[in-house]
Amino acid sequence: MTLSRRLALLVVVLLLLVFLGTFFTSVRNTRDYLEAQLESHAQDAATSLGLSISTFLAQGDQATVDSMSDAIFDRGYYRMLTVENADGKSIKKLELPIAVDGIPSWFISAFPLETPVGEASVMSGWTQAGRVLIQSHPGYAYIQLWGNAKDTALWFLVSALFILLLGMVLLRWLLRPLRRIEWQADSICNREFPVLDDLPRTPDLRRIMEAMNRMTVKVQRMISELESLAGRLRRQAYQHPVTGLDNKRRFMDVVTDRIESDEDFMQGAFCLVQLKSFKEYNDRMGYQAGDDLLCQVAHDLQKVTMDVPKHTLAHLAGADFGLLVEDCSLDESKDLCRQVSAVLSNVYGTGRPESPDVAHVGAAYFDGRQSLKQLFSEADMALRSAQSHEANSWHLTAPDDLDRRVIRGASEWRLLIEEALEQDRITLLYQPVVTCPQRNLMHREVLVRIPDPDSGELVSAGVFLPVAESVGLATRIDKAVVAKVIGVLMEEQDADIMFAINLSPQSLVDDGFTGWLERKLSQHANIAGRLVFEFPEYGVTAHLSELKALIERVGRFGTMFSLDHFGHSFSSLAYLRSLKVHYLKIDGSYLRTLEENGDHQFFIQALTDIAHGLDIRVIAESVESETVWELLPSLHLDGVQGYYIGRPE
Repeated sequence: MTLSRRLALLVVVLLLLVFLGTFFTSVRNTRDYLEAQLESHAQDAATSLGLSISTFLAQGDQATVDSMSDAIFDRGYYRMLTVENADGKSIKKLELPIAVDGIPSWFISAFPLETPVGEASVMSGWTQAGRVLIQSHPGYAYIQLWGNAKDTALWFLVSALFILLLGMVLLRWLLRPLRRIEWQADSICNREFPVLDDLPRTPDLRRIMEAMNRMTVKVQRMISELESLAGRLRRQAYQHPVTGLDNKRRFMDVVTDRIESDEDFMQGAFCLVQLKSFKEYNDRMGYQAGDDLLCQVAHDLQKVTMDVPKHTLAHLAGADFGLLVEDCSLDESKDLCRQVSAVLSNVYGTGRPESPDVAHVGAAYFDGRQSLKQLFSEADMALRSAQSHEANSWHLTAPDDLDRRVIRGASEWRLLIEEALEQDRITLLYQPVVTCPQRNLMHREVLVRIPDPDSGELVSAGVFLPVAESVGLATRIDKAVVAKVIGVLMEEQDADIMFAINLSPQSLVDDGFTGWLERKLSQHANIAGRLVFEFPEYGVTAHLSELKALIERVGRFGTMFSLDHFGHSFSSLAYLRSLKVHYLKIDGSYLRTLEENGDHQFFIQALTDIAHGLDIRVIAESVESETVWELLPSLHLDGVQGYYIGRPE
């Protein structure tokens, strides 16, 4: 067998292995999802039928029970339906044989679908009058599973055939270096996608290696798309299944992280929203009507918070919603409560609630000093107070003695920040970011402080930066910090020292900032490669084109870029493919309770694997304990930052 044919056979085997792995993963994930749907489908039908026939079964109206059971079963979505009386005797039983046409028997054997039985009690007052048992029919699920498997196989095989044909043409001129190409092919099987940079000068060999690089990119795209699909299914663990908002567990993780982070969150509003008499409405109107009402409320709350840059909105449970708004003043918190109350009262106009008294809002203002327990208690007391007043009322509690730094007005803050800029009184602190698990220094993150004229203490950026953004001073602060860090690097003898600088989203949309930064770095091109510019994810997703332009103009100096607080929102990861950032910093809400939360571990590892495929390094922030640190190497993280590693100094 010729050398080119042997290499072609190797490529076929490798692609086949990748195909089998991705095929079985995709089909298995789809099967798990369909089984969950079958279980939910059977349980919902059993519950609905049980509620519908409760009165007739108690009265002995067998004809009505039969007709209602037949009406549900005749739709053809069920394999078995049984109605039993209080003695456990079957009074109505319907069965439909399993017949799945067009599906190969080997496929059914390889991927069997479990069809759990949904069970619901039929009540007559406080007495159980009987029981309903329903089992979903797996036929439609098998059809959908088989269709997904065929589409996946066809899509992959067509792409693989194209790649194979291209590779066979170019491999005919292959002379060397076979070891590097073999290493690249083996790396593809290991879900790594290296690109060979050192190309030979011989034209024939250069074309072969360039073709392998293109093949690597194509295979990477196919596999990463399947991984993204699996990742989206896993992220459902963080969202409420009815409204699509963050669920309670995700909300608690975010609130806990923000309260424990002095650098990022020093003031804000914590709101609890509760629908009135929702349980009675749900029982009277049915679960579907209740879900529709919850979705309407969620939609209206999202409209209120649409223009709020840093917020977390969650559906906690049943009739309860939670909202955390960061970096807002006491007056802004009151305005927010008014808007929420107003939009909830308008829900009555949709015709869903039967009473104009729809919901109440209880809010607690956070000034940087309350614990999580205190904040929840204050919000809960405010909610009870609102419920004791008129319809759709709201109540906001605030500490009696607010910190002087928090209650300064916008004009006073403007003067204070402008004085610090003009008099060069901005102070820089540095927090180390180290490699994982070697604990070697990667770079230092720059943290900004200004002195408080009353106490003389340094005020963190979490206090004054939100005000600076609201009064249009954020870009001036960014310029001052960049200039000071460049000055530090010019005096630094160690050429390996790097600094990461947080920039405001306002600087992205400032017409003159990109040009200023480009000129500044061109003047100091010898140290530009030792700078990393960080932008928060919440500010980047709305200004992707501006960030791409900034990276294109400034990245030519060797400067690197990072996305901070990544993963806070449920935005798609697709934009990372075109955004040439070098680092991702995972939001601290995933790290605080990492050792107790398997979903967080899975999300971080999946995100890290996808990022590595895109040549992006991943850093965990807010690492505060040894137990979390010891867990991180198994998640393939590149770097770590937090008080456990080192405090700002």
